[in-house]
Amino acid sequence: MPDERLHIIITGETGTGRAYAVSRKFLRNLLVATLVISSLMTAGSLTCLHFMNKNKALIAAAAEMDKELAATTAKLEDVQLERDRLVTRYEANIFRMEQDRSNLLESSISRLDERSQIIQEIMEHVGIKVRLDEEAGYSGGPFIAPEEKYGEHLISLTDKYLDILKSLPLGRPVPGEISSKFGSRIDPLLNKKAFHPGIDFRGRSGDKVNATANGVVKMVAYEEDYGRYVILSHGKSFETLYAHLQKTLVKEGEKVKLGQAIGLVGNTGRSTGPHLHYGVQHRGKFVDPMKYIKVANLSLPADK
Repeated sequence: MPDERLHIIITGETGTGRAYAVSRKFLRNLLVATLVISSLMTAGSLTCLHFMNKNKALIAAAAEMDKELAATTAKLEDVQLERDRLVTRYEANIFRMEQDRSNLLESSISRLDERSQIIQEIMEHVGIKVRLDEEAGYSGGPFIAPEEKYGEHLISLTDKYLDILKSLPLGRPVPGEISSKFGSRIDPLLNKKAFHPGIDFRGRSGDKVNATANGVVKMVAYEEDYGRYVILSHGKSFETLYAHLQKTLVKEGEKVKLGQAIGLVGNTGRSTGPHLHYGVQHRGKFVDPMKYIKVANLSLPADK
């Protein structure tokens, strides 16, 4: 039976030596163990290297994500700053618009108030009282009117006044000079003292005669004294008479506007030459038309 042991002899410089006997099986097992351990170490090294490389990739990816996050955060901050700038600009524009609106409202109210006072003076001058509807109530305390409400009140009041003014016989029916005033005078035909219930305006035959206010044609007729004439009915118990016309341009019942031509200057009836007799009646009585003609010279202030 062959020897299963391996003899190892080790000698020194002195010539002495030592002999070792090692089993072949042991050597095989040692070699196998060495190979296994080497393989395991190699596999472990490779695995460790793999995870190290993977870890490096993860670290790089995390760094890239941090970079992108920082860029996104910077963009969000820029957007927030832009939003804040826009909000600030918007609020400034709103404030400026509110200021402009407030100034315009205040200026408009001031002008309306001024016009309203002038119109009231006109009303008082011609003896017209305007009744304003007010709600009765049991209350008290100071009243501070908001500007907008006060402005609306002035607009309503002014509109009402203007509607009334358009129905008042203000101004001249013709541009000619006055040849005979209202009141006591010497009759041009009889040369005697008489009462003249109107004003005579010089004119040329065919000149247009205009309505001095909005109204309705009450009468179109002809008579011995006034000749061909027109009577207009206006609001607030006012009527106007236009006499000695050459021709009438309206019919009874027709609505007329301020400044509309209603006839032509003539010399019909009891007349000494082409002229217009203009009369104003209030509550059935003739009144001096000059009172209303002078009022027409009052003007509202111009817009600034």
